[in-house]
Amino acid sequence: MEKTDNQKPQKYIVSLDNGIREEEPITMEVFNNFSDGSKLVQLNQNVFGVYKENSTQPETMYIDDYDIIKSDIAELLDVEHEESKRVVSEDANLGVFTVLNYSKDLETRISATTIINNVVKYINNNLLNKEEATWISEIFRLPSTKESPIKDPKQIEDTIRLGMKCLEIEIEKRTGYSLAEASREALHKNYIRMILFDFIIGRKHRGFDYYIVTSLTQNNEPIWNACHLAPISVTNGIEKDALVGDNNYNINNKFLDREEVIKVLFSAFYPEIQKQTEALNDATRLYKDAINRIIYNNTDVDAAMSLEDLITTNIDIVTKLQTAKEKEKNIKTNKIERTMATQSINVRVTAKLDLIQKKYPINPKEHPELIRDLKKQNTNPDDINLIVEKENGANKGFASVAVLISTVAFICGIAAGIVYVLLTFGN
Repeated sequence: MEKTDNQKPQKYIVSLDNGIREEEPITMEVFNNFSDGSKLVQLNQNVFGVYKENSTQPETMYIDDYDIIKSDIAELLDVEHEESKRVVSEDANLGVFTVLNYSKDLETRISATTIINNVVKYINNNLLNKEEATWISEIFRLPSTKESPIKDPKQIEDTIRLGMKCLEIEIEKRTGYSLAEASREALHKNYIRMILFDFIIGRKHRGFDYYIVTSLTQNNEPIWNACHLAPISVTNGIEKDALVGDNNYNINNKFLDREEVIKVLFSAFYPEIQKQTEALNDATRLYKDAINRIIYNNTDVDAAMSLEDLITTNIDIVTKLQTAKEKEKNIKTNKIERTMATQSINVRVTAKLDLIQKKYPINPKEHPELIRDLKKQNTNPDDINLIVEKENGANKGFASVAVLISTVAFICGIAAGIVYVLLTFGN
């Protein structure tokens, strides 16, 4: 077991509360080093997770910001995820720590890659019925390349179902009985929401980088009937996106046409995404506001503008499909039913929005003068040093924004946020 020298430099974990940056000193114990440079670590001898060193190349420094942004957006959209936090020293950003949603002493984490390999063994050893084995084998053999992605809706649906089916098979083989319907529905819901999340944030690559988490017996053996899906994991980096075509989505090692993927979600998996898409459609402005708060408080202006444009475009695509779905179904509800449905959506959205507003009281998009000032300051190394010295931590966009806006957060941010929510829901 390797231990870090925590005094050279002293590390701090960063959190935000009402826009105020807080830094807690930490110790870090390293348990394992991975090929991608990340480390399996334990903070302060009690919090278990993965630590990734800061990206130092100018073209990849935004990756740290993206990890934080991705985690917050997943929370906003009610997608199963793992929380990421910044790790800093007195004068630099050091990296990102992602809290693993399980206890290393009580649970274990099993990768989809391992599960898929086991399913292949079941096929080779004739442990699956002929129909299942044939169906899985045919999907594995589907031709797809970056230049020629799969566009057929049925083949896209089968490719998506492949992952869910393999998870089911592995659990059932390990437990010896069929998966309960409630467990199956929960597994499918989280899996499909994972794909919807990828579409919204513009993520293009999703191989077999999702996991199931299971409890352990006293002999450290997995308890397979107590497992759940952990889809938004620390391996969900964006480096592999560059290997995928602009309008492609790679899942389960197949290149799919991205525009067709979102259509298939609405045609074949609508029950799994309905709550998310209804909420997005009924409270679009609230979601966009919250996402802008997340983005502009966590990265530099240029990267924030690009990411905002991407996510806004994707949300508009989703809401357009949701509107069309409602017209297609010719949904007819009486006033009481519609009011109850709207109130249910508003409660969920309000709870998530409150969380984001508490963390980021000011939306920099509503204060362009702050963004302009920040951009000007970031062109002068001396100004950057002054900001870092005052902040006693990171020198990236989100920290500087927090310094600039925290003085006005309680005066206008919270009040404006409350009025904004009331006006938006009123409309």
